[in-house]
Amino acid sequence: MKKFKALLIKDLQINKKTLMIPLWITAGFYLLILLISAVAYFSGDLNFNFADIQGTPPSESINYIVNIAIMGLPGLISLIFIIILTQGALNENIRNNSELFHRSQPVSIWYQSASRYIVGIAGNWLALFTIAIFNFIVIAIILAVTDKFIFGLAISGMAQSVVSFMKTGIIIGSLTFFCSAIFKDKAFLQGLAIIVGVQFLFIILNALMQWHLPLPLNYIIKLINVATPSGMDNELVNENIVYYIREAWMRIVINWNTLLQIGVSGVLFVTATLIYKSREIK
Repeated sequence: MKKFKALLIKDLQINKKTLMIPLWITAGFYLLILLISAVAYFSGDLNFNFADIQGTPPSESINYIVNIAIMGLPGLISLIFIIILTQGALNENIRNNSELFHRSQPVSIWYQSASRYIVGIAGNWLALFTIAIFNFIVIAIILAVTDKFIFGLAISGMAQSVVSFMKTGIIIGSLTFFCSAIFKDKAFLQGLAIIVGVQFLFIILNALMQWHLPLPLNYIIKLINVATPSGMDNELVNENIVYYIREAWMRIVINWNTLLQIGVSGVLFVTATLIYKSREIK
């Protein structure tokens, strides 16, 4: 375990700058908001209150929905950087001409692969969680000043949004990690191009031959798809927010699709490692 811990620390140090980019993007976003707010304040245009908006939902719904919505951009950025890190996870040493050196070390290939997999996916999760906590504090302050802050509902919205992006991230990251074991450059784009090509080929064959070939892209989209907390009727949210949150947790986490996502991710990781292990070292 000491060797694995050392590998994790090494891979974190190597990818530290990349993992920090989402944090810097968020910081830049907030700086821009502050500048805009300062201009609006000094020009006398900054005068906002939830109560002034016609048809404003109750405070309970506001606490929940706002904390979900604000994680949209950070979540998308997290997915992008998961792809960036995992698509080169098993090829970085080849590009640096250090593959032979690393493969000759007395460290298990499985440890090396797992370290890069964890850093590529969980490292971005950590960055996402850091942004989520910061956003939560900012939103809490704003709500406390302008309307009403309700901790339980606010934390539920934040947690459900983060978990949804984490589930999507592990599938996309695992697929991209698998592609990195097959392709040595632009693994994600090459893998996506092949899947799309097979998709169109199967569609044409199904149309011409009246076959019923399974469409791979459809299955992947269905596997990636996460039932987000916004999928229910707004009136139900306003009338029974606690029931809505409970149902949202059932659709996001407590279902067979979650087990399937974990299982498929595990299979992709194992398969990618076996392919990487069998590569010829040059």
